[in-house]
Amino acid sequence: MITTKYVRDNIAVIKASLKKRMSKYPIDRLLSLDTEWRAQKTNLQKLQTERNKASLEVARLKKAGEDTKDKIAKLSKLKKNIEQIESVLPSYEREMNELLWNIPNELDSSVPVGNPPEGNKILKKWGRIVEKDILSHEEILERLKLLDMERAAKVAGSRFYYLKGDLVLLEQSLGRYALDFFAERGYTPVLPPFMLRKRYYMGVAPLATFEDALYRIVESKEASSISAIEHVEDELFMIATAEHSLAAMHAEEIFSAKDLPLKYAGISSCFRREAGAHGKDQKGIFRVHQFEKVEQFIYCKQEDEGKYFDELLKNSEDIWQALKIPYQLVLLCSGDTGYQMSKTIDVEGWFPGQKAYRELGSCSTATEWQSLRLDIKYDDRGKRKYVCTLNNTGIAITRTLACIVENYVNSDGTITVPDVLVPYMGKKLIGGT
Repeated sequence: MITTKYVRDNIAVIKASLKKRMSKYPIDRLLSLDTEWRAQKTNLQKLQTERNKASLEVARLKKAGEDTKDKIAKLSKLKKNIEQIESVLPSYEREMNELLWNIPNELDSSVPVGNPPEGNKILKKWGRIVEKDILSHEEILERLKLLDMERAAKVAGSRFYYLKGDLVLLEQSLGRYALDFFAERGYTPVLPPFMLRKRYYMGVAPLATFEDALYRIVESKEASSISAIEHVEDELFMIATAEHSLAAMHAEEIFSAKDLPLKYAGISSCFRREAGAHGKDQKGIFRVHQFEKVEQFIYCKQEDEGKYFDELLKNSEDIWQALKIPYQLVLLCSGDTGYQMSKTIDVEGWFPGQKAYRELGSCSTATEWQSLRLDIKYDDRGKRKYVCTLNNTGIAITRTLACIVENYVNSDGTITVPDVLVPYMGKKLIGGT
């Protein structure tokens, strides 16, 4: 994982980035803990050396039949001092480790300073916006009897759904289209685990700020209370995106530079509690607790990070253009960029029913933030370096369904299937007779 030495060696850059983020991260507390911990460790080593010498001296005196009273008293005092230092060191280490696990990534120089939404920067718009008065995607789909939110809420709670009929086929078509699209571009399709152990989740995301959004699963035959469950070490979290499983897949591995880049297209169900989002986007399937997604993920050499960021973003643009969905690219400002990311560009699709652009995906680089925590390196002519990890939404399938419905609904309430999905659907119209 990231070390205090790494922080000390890069402190100027880290402090500048924290200032740019307007972050309250306690960097000075981390530095003071590190200074005190190293001082205590130095003192401990000194005392241990003195104790070892004193022990040898006592043994020598005893063998010679000489008085050892003063030497034993000194040895006892040394042992007490050592025990006192050893008792406080773990508290320093626990606090430092917690801070190190959650230190924000260093922001890219292109990231604008500010808070959302005003601080975010629109980079590009594509497609022709057609202003039309239509129903929301939820109302359109319920009229076609393809979506049932009410019964899902009954059996699972709010923000769950039943998809039915042709909507299920459209959902499956989107996923397969995306996998074929990425496979043709050299990305290996992956169906990852839908759960991750906590120690690996700590490597891919800042749990201090992200844990409330995750569903946690704990296996314990002996746990009979909430307090017992909370302390099970082997607890599991449902993944919030395939990115997290893909990032953890090569933990503790070392690659040869010639084996990079590794390119994956992960398809998975995703699970988010959306804590704190109550009352926002409650209707329909735009913001839900369970959704499907295809995620692009790349491991690459440090010098190639910018090149593959551009590649990931182009892939997304090509998909939205193929689906003929108007979109805009938005560079997130410092106050809106995730802790683990150095830079993020959101892809926002046009929703005619809301008369607004809404987020459909994010293209991000975590630089070495994840690999430092997961210990993923590559050998570059005998020198070990940490890989860069990058991710981008291929298709947020459930949200894209909502976007397609609003963009492709016809005046009679039917939905035209996008041309690129017709071979997968086997039909051109949903809801027609």
